[in-house]
Amino acid sequence: MKLRSPAKINLILNVLRRRRDGTHEIETVFERISLFDELRLSLLKDKSILLRTDSDQIPGGSSNLAWRAAKLLQQRHAVRKGVLIEINKRIPVAAGLGGGSSNAATVLLGLNQLWKLRLSKKELLRLGAELGSDVPFFILDTSFAVGRGRGEILRKVNAPKIKLWHCLVKPEFSILTKEAYASWGSAKLTPPKSNARILCHSIRKGQLERLSKLLVNSLEHSLNKRVTEILELKKELNGQEALGSLMSGSGSTVFGIFASRKQAEDAARFLGKDRRRQVFVVSTY
Repeated sequence: MKLRSPAKINLILNVLRRRRDGTHEIETVFERISLFDELRLSLLKDKSILLRTDSDQIPGGSSNLAWRAAKLLQQRHAVRKGVLIEINKRIPVAAGLGGGSSNAATVLLGLNQLWKLRLSKKELLRLGAELGSDVPFFILDTSFAVGRGRGEILRKVNAPKIKLWHCLVKPEFSILTKEAYASWGSAKLTPPKSNARILCHSIRKGQLERLSKLLVNSLEHSLNKRVTEILELKKELNGQEALGSLMSGSGSTVFGIFASRKQAEDAARFLGKDRRRQVFVVSTY
């Protein structure tokens, strides 16, 4: 079974408070985008769960979220079969694009079919939330959603009128999610909170320029020495006619919103001149 595993960006990320369990209460607006890893799931007759990947940047075994997704499903539903998970990695790692969470969600969805478990979407969402805060979004199967709680409490945003074009820029450095959130409380600058309700209204109405002015990420200013580099990338994107720009999630990828595919491609050619960066042109998926 071959499956595509999409990335995401966050159009808004408001970090509201630190919770007693050590995680953070957030409000976010997810957008699923057309940047994919490819997963192949092959049935094994014994109960082995094996993982292979073409990337040396992601861990194997129990440290890998996709492996843990298979193991959780196997244990929770007493599955007597195994699986070989092969991941062809294209989504940058530790980049704020949700690649690991997407891989885990894709494994849950794929194995539900391969192992013939017939689990409901609600049951899969519950399992996804046990694995990670972003995993349920990829199970929900929607282009846009509002996330609350840790990000796992979701509401779909129906937006048939809009397709956004982006240039994504992943600088040469990565940022671990844990480190970004750990620095949140010590940020010297606190960005204003953006209103997810107003942004979602703009998405539904296809108001491209308006929604581009509502982009906010509470973590942008918590990255200590990386703040200047992130802000410089945003400045470069805006200089290439981006309607708005933002760091996605906990970083380090920065994206711009463009009025057309051509403008996004022109920006990608310009920013891609620096070979230390990974640059992608993507759209809403």
